[in-house]
Amino acid sequence: MKKIKCTIIQDVLPLYIDEVVSQDTKEMVDEHLQSCDKCQKEYESMKQDLYIPVENKDSLFNNISKKWRKKKVIVSIISILVTAIILIGVFLYVFYYETVIPYSEDLIKIERQDDNQLVSHYFGESYAGFNGTHPMPLEIDGEKKNVSFIFYTKTVVDSPSSNLINNKKSLNEQEYIFELPESEKIDMVYYVDFDVEKITDGKDSWNSILKRAVLIWEK
Repeated sequence: MKKIKCTIIQDVLPLYIDEVVSQDTKEMVDEHLQSCDKCQKEYESMKQDLYIPVENKDSLFNNISKKWRKKKVIVSIISILVTAIILIGVFLYVFYYETVIPYSEDLIKIERQDDNQLVSHYFGESYAGFNGTHPMPLEIDGEKKNVSFIFYTKTVVDSPSSNLINNKKSLNEQEYIFELPESEKIDMVYYVDFDVEKITDGKDSWNSILKRAVLIWEK
């Protein structure tokens, strides 16, 4: 039988050590190792390199464990931050987000007091804010009139849904009074939602707002 070269044996040694060679190849390597000291030493060297000592295994597992714990801590911190951001967002939405209160004759009344001051009365349960403009000249039915626009707002926490869980005072138990600026010049008061920034940016106009407004008082 022709002798197998050492280079060939050494090429298949890794597969031999992993026991993934055929039976014929295994027998061939076994026979060669018995008669070749050089390949035998190479085999022993490869075999040692492919096995991790026990202390190295422990060190490797400890490193993996530390990295995993560190990752869990990072994930936990991120989760806490995300939860906090969501809670803050919900809080700001509930308590600071304002929605316009629809006009109703039972809720909002305009009257001129004895001192000739024009005031707005709001008889609702609660409110978040009052918005009113100084009188401005606008053409109505072909005549120039000094018009003021007003509207009231409330937060989500004061919405009808919140009344299901809160015992609030009924209507007419509270009254909020606001004096309209330059009321002696006002000819008409309209109730409508408006955004001054949109008007300033040219995205809306007072004439356009007038078309959708509700007239609630006239001199």
